[in-house]
Amino acid sequence: MKSLLLLVLISICWADHHSNNYTVDHDRVIHIQAENGPRLLVEAEQAKVFSRRGGNVTLPCKFYRDPTAFGSGTHKIRIKWTKLTSDYLKEVDVFVSMGYHKKTYGGYHGRVFLKGGSDNDASLNLMDSGVWQATVHGVTKSQARLSN
Repeated sequence: MKSLLLLVLISICWADHHSNNYTVDHDRVIHIQAENGPRLLVEAEQAKVFSRRGGNVTLPCKFYRDPTAFGSGTHKIRIKWTKLTSDYLKEVDVFVSMGYHKKTYGGYHGRVFLKGGSDNDASLNLMDSGVWQATVHGVTKSQARLSN
């Protein structure tokens, strides 16, 4: 069985007290290849995402995979979003998606959902503040970690 990668993307989101829109002008592209494994391209459009207080925001998370190595369709891909506690020591489950199956945890029901612009889009729409983490699992669990 070919080795797949576990991707962890941390997106930071917090409310901006000003009414102006602040954007970060940096694009980030990370290429990851496991030893004797398939290629995975991770694209983080912004390291930090800003919104006005009470506004909705999308935390970007896109992944690109080699279809011959990963198989076709999204049924083999599991996307999990967690929120880190203020001390960064614990993760709180927020949202999990695997193909057509989706589950929202706790008080996040109705407040978070996947953008779903494409099969490779794991971006999360939400109305909250804090530090968030996305994990994209393939069939196996070899891993790479990216922190913004």
